[in-house]
Amino acid sequence: MAKRTKKELRGPKVVSVPPGPKSKAAMARKEKFVTNAVKVALPIDVTFAEGPFVQDADGNVYVDLGGGIGVQTAGHRPPSVIRAAKDELDRLTHISFMVATYAPYTDLAARMAEICPPGLTKSIFLNSGSEAIENAVKISRAATKRAWLVSFKTAFHGRTLLDISLTGKDKPYREGFGPLVREVILADYAYPYRDPQGLPPAECAKARVEEIERLINQPDVAGRVAAILAEPVQGEGGMIVPPKEFFPLLRKLCDAHGIVLVDDEVQAGMGRTGKLWAIENWNTVPDILVSGKAVGGGLPFGGVTGKPAVMDRPGPGSLGGTFGGNPIVCAAALEAIDVIQKALPKTRKLEALIGKRLDEIFEDHDRVGEVRGIGAMWALEFVKDRRTKEPDVELARAVQLAGLKNGLILLTAGFFNNCIRLLPPINIPLPLMTRALDLLEDSLDLALAGKAS
Repeated sequence: MAKRTKKELRGPKVVSVPPGPKSKAAMARKEKFVTNAVKVALPIDVTFAEGPFVQDADGNVYVDLGGGIGVQTAGHRPPSVIRAAKDELDRLTHISFMVATYAPYTDLAARMAEICPPGLTKSIFLNSGSEAIENAVKISRAATKRAWLVSFKTAFHGRTLLDISLTGKDKPYREGFGPLVREVILADYAYPYRDPQGLPPAECAKARVEEIERLINQPDVAGRVAAILAEPVQGEGGMIVPPKEFFPLLRKLCDAHGIVLVDDEVQAGMGRTGKLWAIENWNTVPDILVSGKAVGGGLPFGGVTGKPAVMDRPGPGSLGGTFGGNPIVCAAALEAIDVIQKALPKTRKLEALIGKRLDEIFEDHDRVGEVRGIGAMWALEFVKDRRTKEPDVELARAVQLAGLKNGLILLTAGFFNNCIRLLPPINIPLPLMTRALDLLEDSLDLALAGKAS
């Protein structure tokens, strides 16, 4: 393939109605050689990506509003991140940090100590957010000498056996994989739109934390909870933004009961919400922060950063992994952090643009039950009736497919799979975002008219 420059990839541009013949052929190969358990959401074969654009094998160029599930916060292949990875590739590919130290790992650990919330100064780096959550749980149990964990019904923490135990959505994540980890309590998150009592935001936050306190004081559990794991914005759950009171109350609860507060920033962190870390929006300092996705700049990354009193409790040699903190990934991460920090001020303008346009779509379409979001992290939740709030799964999927034909990459989300989530690059040009939102509304109109397939 001939080398492309940044100026050569422009879009959206649909030259062959997707899926085109080359993408169909690629999907046929996938069906032949890849387990059916791996589901591909969009029937296209991607060959190139740059900035906010993705190109498929048939020459179509899409505006990427999914970012590889929230990874490409500064767009695809930022030049300085690519250079950093290539430079490190010329020096070192692997030695394992359990064998000998190397500068990219320790430099990244020092950088995380600088940019994470106050007091979180020690890190371990892994290969994914899922692996990082596993290690956060191990560290929490070692620090507290307790077994039980609290998570949320609308949470998503990964796909390992422990992680799906902490994830409330049964299908497709938990179904058929039991028995799961027993010592897990799943509580209701502060989700005002679907609050079980129909409470307004501030009361919803208070009621949900009071519910958690009741659950952790059950006879079999009292005094045995090691950690509460919470995403500051639930991405897979449908971009659920909690009331501002929720995390401060959760922090007080953890302090009162000696529980480790684990902040899962794998999707919501590293600039996505307008702050470097999403929990900064709630003026709360966790004990452990779990990072991933965007930090790696497009390469596989997971991190656990926390207070020394917690992080140093596991014994020497008890944490690690052959490839965790790979030198190429760490070198890319150091540059990705710089790129995201420089782009961060743009996020508020993007937030205002998206919020205003989605509010207009809400006003004009009664099958949109709610729009919600923060920074560059948004969702439309589709319902069959605004009064009953019955989820409309079919409409969300139809909008996703109509969007593809309009030159948009869209992701679904939500406990009921009835949301379209938007994860654009935080540095996407505002005129391009405006065009993408116009195409999103057109995709919704096409879906409602039954023209998406």
